[in-house]
Amino acid sequence: MRNVVRGNKKRSFLKVYICIFFAVFLLLNSTYFHNKTYAAEREYNVLLINSYDSTFTWTKEETSGIFKTLNNSNMNIKTNVEYMDWKNYPYDENIENIKNQLKYKYSNKKIDLIITTDDAALDFALKNRDDITGNVPIVFCGVYGYSANLILRNYNNITGALERIDTKGTLSAALKIYPGTKKVYVIHDDTESGISSVSEINQSIKELNKNLEVISLDKIRIGSLEEDLPKNTDDSIFIMTTFSRDVTGKTVQIEDMTKKISNILDKPLFQVYGMTKGYGTLGGSLLNGEDHGSRAALMVLDILKGKSINEIPIYDKVDSKNIFDYSVMQKYKISDGQLPENSIVINKPFSFYESYRVLVWTVLAIILLLLMLITFLIINILSRRKAEKELIQSNQELSDLYEELATSDEELRAQYIELEENKEIIEKTEEMYRLVFETSNDGLWEIDLKTNERFFSDRWYEIFGLPKEKVKDMEDWYKLIHPEDYDKAKKCIEDITNGSCEVFANDFRIMDNEGNYKWIHGRGKGVKDANGITYRIAGSHSDIHDKKVQEEQIRRMAYYDSLTGLVNRSNFEIQVANKIKDTKNKSALIFMDLDNFKNVNDSFGHTLGDELIIQVANILKNIIYEKGVVGRLGGDEFLILLTNIKENSYVENILEEIINRFNKKILINEVAISTSASFGIALYPTDGDNFEDLLKNADTAMYKAKEYGKRKFVFFEQWMNDDITEMVVLENLMRQALVNNEFTLNFQPKFCLSSDKIQGFEALIRWNSPSEGFISPLKFIPLAEKTGLIVPIGKWVIEKACEFLKTMHSLGYDEIDVSINVSVIQLVQEDFIPMFKAIILEKNIDPRTIHIEITESVLMESIDTNIYKIEELKKMGVKIDLDDFGKGYSSLTYLKDMNFDVLKIDKVFIDEISENKNYQDGDSSIVGTIIKLAHQMGLKVVAEGVEVKEQYDYLTQNKCDYIQGYYISKPIEICKIQELMDRYK
Repeated sequence: MRNVVRGNKKRSFLKVYICIFFAVFLLLNSTYFHNKTYAAEREYNVLLINSYDSTFTWTKEETSGIFKTLNNSNMNIKTNVEYMDWKNYPYDENIENIKNQLKYKYSNKKIDLIITTDDAALDFALKNRDDITGNVPIVFCGVYGYSANLILRNYNNITGALERIDTKGTLSAALKIYPGTKKVYVIHDDTESGISSVSEINQSIKELNKNLEVISLDKIRIGSLEEDLPKNTDDSIFIMTTFSRDVTGKTVQIEDMTKKISNILDKPLFQVYGMTKGYGTLGGSLLNGEDHGSRAALMVLDILKGKSINEIPIYDKVDSKNIFDYSVMQKYKISDGQLPENSIVINKPFSFYESYRVLVWTVLAIILLLLMLITFLIINILSRRKAEKELIQSNQELSDLYEELATSDEELRAQYIELEENKEIIEKTEEMYRLVFETSNDGLWEIDLKTNERFFSDRWYEIFGLPKEKVKDMEDWYKLIHPEDYDKAKKCIEDITNGSCEVFANDFRIMDNEGNYKWIHGRGKGVKDANGITYRIAGSHSDIHDKKVQEEQIRRMAYYDSLTGLVNRSNFEIQVANKIKDTKNKSALIFMDLDNFKNVNDSFGHTLGDELIIQVANILKNIIYEKGVVGRLGGDEFLILLTNIKENSYVENILEEIINRFNKKILINEVAISTSASFGIALYPTDGDNFEDLLKNADTAMYKAKEYGKRKFVFFEQWMNDDITEMVVLENLMRQALVNNEFTLNFQPKFCLSSDKIQGFEALIRWNSPSEGFISPLKFIPLAEKTGLIVPIGKWVIEKACEFLKTMHSLGYDEIDVSINVSVIQLVQEDFIPMFKAIILEKNIDPRTIHIEITESVLMESIDTNIYKIEELKKMGVKIDLDDFGKGYSSLTYLKDMNFDVLKIDKVFIDEISENKNYQDGDSSIVGTIIKLAHQMGLKVVAEGVEVKEQYDYLTQNKCDYIQGYYISKPIEICKIQELMDRYK
């Protein structure tokens, strides 16, 4: 009965447990489905705006990637797709129609987020977002970085993925396949994207440090490809980037264009876009549109899940993959080994070995292992049989031996008793020697002078890494000693042998097993016999090589330049003191400074600059050789000491040889560098009797050489120090002049030839010192630049010029502008742009009426920083004039790349108009050509220094825009401006 009750209780508990389990299960299930239902209830509306139509492959890939990523999420997202068809209808009316259509279509539908593909859709969405959907987040893709910078401007609530094609990756792959390439043909359209890709390839070539010619093929026509594409391209590669229309404006799908070009070329065509796979291109580092769209969709999911768009930065990384077409590889006989690592090969026929490589090798390994096991077993069986036979034979031999040993037992017992007596002495002696040899860090050695044998400890062989059989006697040991130390080491042994001394200690070098010499400290002591004759020498060798090397390094660091190996200033000073003391003739200390070395560092980097310094040092060492001493003072400054000089012509001939060598370009890493130097010479004892005086005076002479035009050498003269004193006085006067308002501005008019009116004025600084009188700007401006006073003086000029401009505008001359010259010292100041903005705001001046005049030399100094600042001025509306064109670099590259407004022709060319009677053919003259070129580039032209009517007529005939010069007016004071304006109303 008790068991029955107990069983009923168990069943009751079981029922309770089951009920609890189902209750928990239903509770969890209801929570899960409630959450699922809640998630499903929240529906998100996303508007996808495509720049192009649905047949455009790039658009299809981007859209596919977006839909796949959004659909694979567990979110309820409804995506509304619109196509602008911008390639076929790039008109403002199309924009307005699309805007009205979308406003009507989505007026009653809440849009949570906008996705755009490519430039047109992004620009449209930013400009019309508020009217269509309100300020909802925008996620873009398919837009290049420079386009994004232009389009985004000050818009907010936006992020996206930049379209980054991997031109460098494709170029690297092409050069790996065709390493002998000399030319790179880039096939692209004339869009901003296409033009930018050429710049990227040029930049990639610089980064890869390759000397390649890049040829742009942006003028090809779809219907004339065979005629437009180049022939004989054995040393060339072809890379196709962006291509949506030909030079005639005819649109084309990039896949179709790829297929047509691939069929014509006799070389494989490399690509940067994945949508061209299978259309005849070999491949390259390809950007896949679907992956790109998916990247943007991931950002969309983050935003819809609640992440702030401000926490999602614009994605600016290259997502391309190296993909190559097997069929094209076969056509051009390209193997897998020529491809970059981790490349993907498509369209490759099935290969059992390639598909099951691991399985094949595993089976072969197992078979090989089994064969080895069988071989081992066979060998083992044969060895055992042989061993059994040998054991039988050995057993018989042992039996014979036992009988012999038994007969010798008594003899051995007697010898054993004798050995036992000496055992304790021998063991103590052996233990002592063993401890000495094993615990010593030095290599121990011993020479038996009777047998000429030499014993070495194991530690000795370990120090030199030598096998024991290589050193057996004294002759072997002597062969290892450095030739310079041979006599010294041999004498140490001979002195102990003949009794001249009992011990020695000396340093010398011994060759190790690798053929390198190691420094050791050798010690030795002679051991004499009962007759007082040395019969043995014992000693040790201590390894002091690291210590010696360290001492040599410290010595070189203290006295030699680490980059060039030349003597440094400290060492040079010591050598000057020693050498001029030992000579009765004249000596010359020459201070050499490279010209424009900073430009080399700025243009090519400090690594190449260091290589140039090393090459220059080698040139100087080769020319000076034993004539004197060459040292490096630091940076691009070198010192040369010549002694025993009888005539100055001796110094001149050597320096002319150096200058002539510098006239030849120096090749560094396939870059040809032009360099030159200026030299200052101070003679001992006339220009100084110690190093400091000679160095100071040589430095002064060197700066005179630079003032005379560089590439020169100048001997020091005493008046040069007087010039320095004069400059110090002038600098102090200039500082006082700024405080005392001694500077004034004169204004030279800029005359418009088409309207016969004054268009503007150039502000020119003048200084009339109370103590010195009128001081020419040609004298004090260079000094102001050297001392840094040009910064406060330049600020004063800008302030006064703006005040003058404000006065002219208040008098009704609203179109008058003013030109201000800016020095490189001013432009490189960190606060130049903020200072300039503050002045024009304070004076309430329209920046569009201000012209900043700069010379090309200003651009060449800190070029990247200065170009950035010029771009900032342009954004403000300030006009940028290129001054003194034709004087200096005259680089057409800057005219093309820099966004100048005005080009000012240097007076040198204007003077030739009146000096040269044959200077009437405007089309063929230099000035006429410059005017034409400037106008073709959209620049206005100002001719400086016009002084006679003949020049005026010539410039009018050749359609020059403006002139400046005494023919119109010299620079005048403000009080005479009104009179001048009345004359030219």
